[in-house]
Amino acid sequence: MSTKIYGVKGEDGRKLSRPLLRLAARKYGWGALPELEYSGRGKPLIPGEGRWLSLSHSGGYALCALSEFPVGVDIELVKTHRPGLPAFCFAEEELPLFDGTDGSFTRLWTLKESFCKLGDTPLYPPRKVPVPPPCPHRSYEGEGWWASVCCQDTPPEGIEWVNLEDLVEVFTTP
Repeated sequence: MSTKIYGVKGEDGRKLSRPLLRLAARKYGWGALPELEYSGRGKPLIPGEGRWLSLSHSGGYALCALSEFPVGVDIELVKTHRPGLPAFCFAEEELPLFDGTDGSFTRLWTLKESFCKLGDTPLYPPRKVPVPPPCPHRSYEGEGWWASVCCQDTPPEGIEWVNLEDLVEVFTTP
């Protein structure tokens, strides 16, 4: 099965990420989740082969990417960035990709972060993380946010958004 991204919007994306993961695992065909393990850097892992996940949250949004291969996903609300931040975050050859807008900064940042999540590698210093990443990737834009995925197969065309009511199912179904 190819990489899929599931998303939900509510009050607190951080609190929604685990229920979203449980629902996404069922929708993806994995059934109930086993106890998660964690890498040395804190990345959640599903025990066994061929089951990879990545979680992200920002503001009221939560995303969950599932795949048979390593995957990284990131979502960020578009915020005003400090003037010197692009020069700190982007290598000289990446600056032409930055058009000076907060949306452009956020899109490029989500690419960097999703690439680091793919390989479970540090994001610091951000200038050392390549954009565009040297792997299949895609960015998604919504009202006031950007998200990106990095994976080893074809990135999904879009995000499958679920309703908050759908998350209730994971608490009432064994």
